[in-house]
Amino acid sequence: MVLTVMKLGYFLHVTPSGEFLVKITGGRVPRLGWRVVNGSGKLLGKVRDIIGPVRAPYAVVKPAGTLNLKPYEEVFVKPSSRRWRK
Repeated sequence: MVLTVMKLGYFLHVTPSGEFLVKITGGRVPRLGWRVVNGSGKLLGKVRDIIGPVRAPYAVVKPAGTLNLKPYEEVFVKPSSRRWRK
């Protein structure tokens, strides 16, 4: 199975709790736990929560390390291949 990278949206800012917000513009809302990467494929973190209205959602991402993102920089998601157990 080939995993693709899909556009998630763009980085907005870091929250006081250390997580960061992404405005979802990719058309599809990601699942919780999907990996968030930058344009070169470097891991930035994982989707922790989806907030906001249905028509204009935001993703809350728990960072995997230090962030070197500029406001409005595009970020992408890498879907997880893990399946849930019954």
